[in-house]
Amino acid sequence: MRQLPKVTPTAEQLKIFGRNPQGLLIIRGAAGSGKTTTAILKLKSLIESFKSRKERQDIQEPVRILALTFNRTLRGYINDLILDQVEQGPDIDLTVSTFSRWATEVLNWPKIIGDHDRGDFLWQKGFRLGLARSFFLDEIDYATGRFLPDDINQYLDCRRDGRGTSPPVVKQLREKLINDVIIPYNSMKAEKGLSDWNDLAIQLSLNKIQHSFDVIIADEVQDFSANQIRAINNQLSEVHSLTFVTDTAQRIYARGFSWQEVGLMVRPENIIRLSVNYRNTLEIAKFALALLKGIPFDTDATMPNFNRCVRRGPIPTVLKGRFKSQVTYVINYINENIDIETESVAVLHPLGGGWFNFTKNEFKNANLKYIDITRESEWPSGDENIAFSTMSSSKGLEFDHVVIIGLNSEVTRHGDTDDDDKLLLLRRLLAMSIGRAKKSVVIGCKPQDSSKLFDYLDPATYQEVMI
Repeated sequence: MRQLPKVTPTAEQLKIFGRNPQGLLIIRGAAGSGKTTTAILKLKSLIESFKSRKERQDIQEPVRILALTFNRTLRGYINDLILDQVEQGPDIDLTVSTFSRWATEVLNWPKIIGDHDRGDFLWQKGFRLGLARSFFLDEIDYATGRFLPDDINQYLDCRRDGRGTSPPVVKQLREKLINDVIIPYNSMKAEKGLSDWNDLAIQLSLNKIQHSFDVIIADEVQDFSANQIRAINNQLSEVHSLTFVTDTAQRIYARGFSWQEVGLMVRPENIIRLSVNYRNTLEIAKFALALLKGIPFDTDATMPNFNRCVRRGPIPTVLKGRFKSQVTYVINYINENIDIETESVAVLHPLGGGWFNFTKNEFKNANLKYIDITRESEWPSGDENIAFSTMSSSKGLEFDHVVIIGLNSEVTRHGDTDDDDKLLLLRRLLAMSIGRAKKSVVIGCKPQDSSKLFDYLDPATYQEVMI
């Protein structure tokens, strides 16, 4: 992929660097507002501040820094940005990782139950409860990820922040989820000496590792669980800097918690909100905004504001036609409108994997070089400027152009009502994916099998092309 550009602080970001380097900082802002780059640019001044403090107090230890991302793809992207800002040396101990990878390493590689085995065991215990399997598994993740084991009964009466209202999960059903599913599941793991990913967060919430961190930055925190936030907070030095980057309008997983319940007292001086959209054109921001209208959000959410965009561009395109025709259109669009030597293109899909096979083959036949970046832990250094990825793995990334075709109902399954939890998630997922684009967006579907997501788009914000 094209080498990441040098990052220059904006006037809005420069104001932040003079703040007290110690304590908690929460960076809010919509897609494209520079939240992540703000945190990384501030890292340089934080390191100097903590190095000076250790020198003054004659502390013979390096400044320990932990930068965490939600997924491996974003980890590779951020690692390159950080290495461009941070000068390595013996007085700096820097770790850039996903939460799961970092937790696995510091806990000496515990035996993790496989996702398939975990899902099958849970479903065998809970299939009679009348919930769809995907919703059921997400709800188990939500309950166990939000509460520590000794506090799981708080789930019975809590407001399910971050989850939709349909299907309803009443107290009687929650009791069954705890007694018939969660407790037997925990017993099975204990008997077999197994852990799951949430268990790692729980262990780090309750136990400090040998070397605590002076500086921790966590990106895309809206998709971290409450237990992961507790774990991060528990690994800090007495004097520290903790930065969380978040936008709950872009939340794409079953998560939700308040800062207070994870042990953080957040005051107004701990929060900054970035308002200028440096990435998207006005046209792209308008296009994405329609998908989010009507969705309830908390104070950590920031809606796309096209009035704060600094650039204009072409109106997004919605393709209607057979999938083969969509692929042909995209190939022609790239060849005729994009300088592939200097510009990047993301080809995204809700599921990825085999759903990309036909498109990749057609790109190969058209001599368009590409790379698949889904779940890759290193940012690719080759000369391919077309990246295939799932929509979820694209979060936090940036491309000149975004293509999302084959967006049919079979790959965006959800419930029937507008407040269905899965449908709300898909709306946020598509808006987030559109928000990866700097210059242009093309999305497409087969008219007779189009995703319901197209119903939420504003026709005034795109051009429709029948192919």
